[in-house]
Amino acid sequence: MPDGGQHYPALVLNADFRPLSYFPLSVWSWQDAVKAVFLDRVSVLNEYETEVHSPSLTMKLPSVIALKDYIPSSRRPAFTRFNVFLRDGFACQYCDERFPTPELT
Repeated sequence: MPDGGQHYPALVLNADFRPLSYFPLSVWSWQDAVKAVFLDRVSVLNEYETEVHSPSLTMKLPSVIALKDYIPSSRRPAFTRFNVFLRDGFACQYCDERFPTPELT
């Protein structure tokens, strides 16, 4: 496998097919995704063309997986600087102009 599989993350969706988180987007390494497939904890929705091999098995790496058990999301989003910027659309609350994130306070 090229690059040790570093470029094959799997998007993780909840049982309702929504991402577990948006910022950062919920992704697992290919190793964690393959382990979850074998433990029957996820359903594979899409795959990469790249395959992994064992002496008795060949399988394509999962690119999108959905959890079989629903995980309820936290009721309130974390109160962070970035989430406030998201809420405000990265705009100044005084003049309503948009600015790059490093210029916002």
